Amino acid sequence: MSNSTDQILAALAKRPSRSHDDRNINLLFAHCDTLQMELLLTNLRSARFAPRGQAVQDLQELQQAFEHRTWDILVFSWKNDYSGTLEPQETIGWLQQQGRDLPVLLLSPGQEMVDPAHWYSLGIDAVVPADNNAWLLLELDRVYRHLQTRRNLRSAETRLHQLSERNHYLIHHSASAFCFIQHDKLVFANTACAQLLGYDSAHQLNGHQLSSLVVFEQHDRLSEYLRAAWQNQPLPTATLTFSRPDGTRFEGLLRFTADEYLGEPCLALEISEPRHEGNTLQNLDPITGLQNQHACLQALEAACTRARRGGQDRSLLLLKLDHLDVIRTEVGDAGEAPILRAIAHILSNRVNSIHLLGRLEDDTFMVLMHNASTDRAQELGRTLCHDIRNHVCNVKGTAIHTTVSVGIVMINDSAPSSATLLEHALEAADSLHQGNRPGNGVKLYSPEQELLSQVDGKMNKRLTNALKLNRFKLLFQPIVPLRLESRDAYYEVLLRLISDSNKSISPNAFIIQSIEPEVLRQLDRWVIEHALESLQATRSAGPIGLFINLSGPSIRCSKLPLWLPAALEQRAIAPAQLVFQISESDAAVDLMAASRFTQTIQQLGCRTCLKHFGSSPNSTHVRQALETDFVKLDGSYMRDLQSDSLDLQTLEALLAPLQEQARVIIAPQVENTHVLPELYSSGVHLLQGHYLQPPREQMDYDFFTDQDS
Repeated sequence: MSNSTDQILAALAKRPSRSHDDRNINLLFAHCDTLQMELLLTNLRSARFAPRGQAVQDLQELQQAFEHRTWDILVFSWKNDYSGTLEPQETIGWLQQQGRDLPVLLLSPGQEMVDPAHWYSLGIDAVVPADNNAWLLLELDRVYRHLQTRRNLRSAETRLHQLSERNHYLIHHSASAFCFIQHDKLVFANTACAQLLGYDSAHQLNGHQLSSLVVFEQHDRLSEYLRAAWQNQPLPTATLTFSRPDGTRFEGLLRFTADEYLGEPCLALEISEPRHEGNTLQNLDPITGLQNQHACLQALEAACTRARRGGQDRSLLLLKLDHLDVIRTEVGDAGEAPILRAIAHILSNRVNSIHLLGRLEDDTFMVLMHNASTDRAQELGRTLCHDIRNHVCNVKGTAIHTTVSVGIVMINDSAPSSATLLEHALEAADSLHQGNRPGNGVKLYSPEQELLSQVDGKMNKRLTNALKLNRFKLLFQPIVPLRLESRDAYYEVLLRLISDSNKSISPNAFIIQSIEPEVLRQLDRWVIEHALESLQATRSAGPIGLFINLSGPSIRCSKLPLWLPAALEQRAIAPAQLVFQISESDAAVDLMAASRFTQTIQQLGCRTCLKHFGSSPNSTHVRQALETDFVKLDGSYMRDLQSDSLDLQTLEALLAPLQEQARVIIAPQVENTHVLPELYSSGVHLLQGHYLQPPREQMDYDFFTDQDS
């Protein structure tokens, strides 16, 4: 089979965030036999390393080895007696004396795991059984990555020191007036600053209180500016009156930024006279009146600097206008400005003034929250989405509905560069458009998204080929009555892709966000057709109802309800035997389309089920809008219940509205009997899970057979 299905797993598995290039690794071996060394080097090559090894027998050979190249890891083999040879404690002592950063890994005999406490106390980095190759590779990879991190850190510290010296030199010789402030005192001023303030030498300013240079009447205003600057609050350009030693005064424009001086946090202050400033509104976006890109990036960089010191975490929300190209087509470029101003007005009304609010690009706004709570950031994002979605902007007689996609990243003491943070926030926002999703939502960035965004672009073609060659099969998992009186035997239909090695691959591995909508619709139709064939083949087994999962594109497409009646009639299958499952998240994306689909399917005589119930913040709204016959809880509730982290009262409160509407409630992922009493007392009707039966190729659950007999 071309574009083999085994390659699908490879395309997914071989997408780490780091480069795929083979990594050079230089290994020293002490007391390892030839077979051990060669096997390890072979395994490292298979793990995409480019290894190089050398054996050393004593301290002299170890010293000589460092004369030729840098080494990455020293691998010691366990010996009961190291006397007269290179031994671990002596080696670590020599490495420490030399100041060499060389990780040491000790191989214990066979598969045996020894107590590593003694060896760790000596400075050994890892102790691994020699015959456990998988463990050994994992430890080598971990130790190597940590070593590379330390090397990169040392290199970065060197470059930072050089850059700081260069910046200090440039500031010292700059024609602009700069000074650094700590605790309201000037700790550094350049020559231009001294001249502007009326001093002969910059050294004369060192130790001066900034307030002593400003007229007394404006001390309170200066204190407000300093306090806001230290708290990283957005500021208009500050204007203060300065007094020189000769009695003359001048109006100075102040621009504060967070910085460091001699390793200590400080404020960098640039002072200029109005005639040199040009435009006092230079930090404002001319269309929206919000902070412009330059001001936003400065504030973000300052927030990152403060957060890395600890205790001043922030949240960054990036709001990207959905479908700007479509809007421009409808109202033209000239009609874009009123829409941007309307969005800016909504944001200004909703976002507290203590947070920085600005516009980065044509279609992108930014909120820098002085708050580190992910819940509050997501709550604000959802609120902004709601307000913008419900606002109608009238442009030249055309009513324009707009939505935004909100990407959120947290800024803390582990924050990367400000540019990387913006990239991550944009990735999170763009992910809301993958898999035919229309945006209009909130996404908190997590590194796992990077994997999904890099998946092989040929995936759609591979799945299409698999459909043509019928490389799929269906499995069935029973849904068992707990307190429902019904003679129907219910099963959920589960799709599996058959690889070239005849392995069954779950859709979790190959249904990714980049799959084209048409491919998903073809997969759904394939499942329905073969589910109908299975029902046709099991007529003698009694009434059976099949729960069939549908993707978002199928729900939003009108073709499926038109095609379905003929398919049912052709196989003489009663429509009520099909229960179409709609994910709560898919429904929430386009609730009107989901509602239309549900009503149309029910008019055909089929039944519907809302699955993953309780997984989104819009659960109540979705439940009220979709009058499905069944509701399946999100699996997380079962995991919480089984781990005793969900109390019965909370579960009962969740299910009470469903019971009032006479919905049939399904509990999935039931893995033990521990939760059955709670599920029964809370009103759950049906159960599903591997504890009852894992998915099988036949609909042969014994309970139904016994019941029918």
